[in-house]
Amino acid sequence: MSNIKVGDKVRFLNTTGGGIVRGFKGKDQVLVEDEDGFDIPALIRECVVVGGENEMQVHSSNRPKVQPQPQVQQSAPKPQPKQEEVKIEETAEGERMNIYLAYLPLEPTKVMQQSGYEAYFINDSNYYLFFNYMNRHNNSWVSRYNGLIEPNTKIFLEEFGKEDLNDLERICVQLIAFKKDKPYSLKNSISVELHLDTVKFYKQHCFMENDFFEEDAMVYPIVRNDVPERELLVSAADLKEAMYQKVQEDRSPDYREEEIGQRRIGSRFAYHRTAGQYKRIEQRGYADLPVG
Repeated sequence: MSNIKVGDKVRFLNTTGGGIVRGFKGKDQVLVEDEDGFDIPALIRECVVVGGENEMQVHSSNRPKVQPQPQVQQSAPKPQPKQEEVKIEETAEGERMNIYLAYLPLEPTKVMQQSGYEAYFINDSNYYLFFNYMNRHNNSWVSRYNGLIEPNTKIFLEEFGKEDLNDLERICVQLIAFKKDKPYSLKNSISVELHLDTVKFYKQHCFMENDFFEEDAMVYPIVRNDVPERELLVSAADLKEAMYQKVQEDRSPDYREEEIGQRRIGSRFAYHRTAGQYKRIEQRGYADLPVG
């Protein structure tokens, strides 16, 4: 007993654990305070001293368990970025950008009923693209997806239902093209607005075979051979003029006016025959005589 005194740190020989000696019980037992603060009686011959009074406050919460861990964590993630560097395979055709949007039904046989849809962005070029896909809302635009797409790949944009089709009548795609770690031909930034005929989303035959999916899809070109798509817009004035010319071309020969004679520089009068009669029409200079 003279080898163990109050305050010594001991470890049990026949079982796990140990603690600080707080007192004696009889001639052959000691009271050992464990890590949880409980006094445990133990035989003196089954205890071995592992520390003195200056170490009596050392408990499990202060044990240096976690000290070596940071050294392991520092070296683990270093090789990962090298594995992500994948060589991009380029094609001769890919030097000209061809960019598309594609829409696929979730349930092709239920297009007219409750089927939803998926939207994809297709980059058929050798360029990385920063892009923004958006729809028009009143007089503003709402971004539906934006990010980076790698060369010669396609990515999923979103899933939507029939209740969202009205929002997709007017869409816009903006993009910037570049290559990484190599020289390349400069491409202008592009912004393309399109009108989607949302009625087609209810017609199964509008989803057709394509070069990008095994399933039938509606594919809308955004850029073809570096040329952005542009909608064919016809003004009301141009449409009226085209209709007027068509009417004039279709008129019966019996009602057409035939010009006779010759016009001369500075002549004041010219003669026309209308419905079999001659008319004298005052002219000024070279102006062509109206027909009809």
